[in-house]
Amino acid sequence: MPDLKRPSMLQPLALACTLCAALAASASAQAASQTYTSLASFLAAAGTVKTETFNAFTVDQSGGGSPLMLSDFAVQGAWTLDAPATRLPSDGSSNLFIDVSYGAWADLRFAEPIKAFGAWFSRAPASIRVDADSLEGFGSYRHVGEMPIAAGTDLQFIGFSSDQTFNRIVFEGQGCCSGSFAIDDVAYAASLSPVPEPGAWALLATGLLALGLRRRSATTPRN
Repeated sequence: MPDLKRPSMLQPLALACTLCAALAASASAQAASQTYTSLASFLAAAGTVKTETFNAFTVDQSGGGSPLMLSDFAVQGAWTLDAPATRLPSDGSSNLFIDVSYGAWADLRFAEPIKAFGAWFSRAPASIRVDADSLEGFGSYRHVGEMPIAAGTDLQFIGFSSDQTFNRIVFEGQGCCSGSFAIDDVAYAASLSPVPEPGAWALLATGLLALGLRRRSATTPRN
């Protein structure tokens, strides 16, 4: 005859499976992007990153309609390689000077999809828009997110990450007036650090607490 006072091992197992399913559903429902104004926070989210400092260049170069080919991405549009930097405040090393005045544009096109991008911006004006897009074939792209800029700041770090891959960062002028700025020390990553979101941690803690209370209740002797 079965012992009715002994809890079934299937009950905690079923609850654990339900908890795992809830965590998975929570993770998929929180598909989103995030921006960073701290390099440390960006690196914690991005994990292993690659960088481009532009310091291998020692002579100024200008686009003139030709792309700047780098190891993992190409720069197109209205760009100038300021080597060493003299146009805008920086650490004095080479950087990428961009002028998207009067509706002009420039972009960074990565050879492989990435999930995180960040760079130091110098004197970014309010008249620019910075987007992360996914190029998905000739004439087709998917907008992934926008990077907010604190206009007028001499030097600022701006980072962006998404659970959706992207392979293009586009700088676009918004109307008239000056749209000149520079970027340096570009950092990017193909994947993100596997750290659960705070909501997932809270859900996990709640589930474990419920599991513990259920097991304790089941093992408490009845009078």
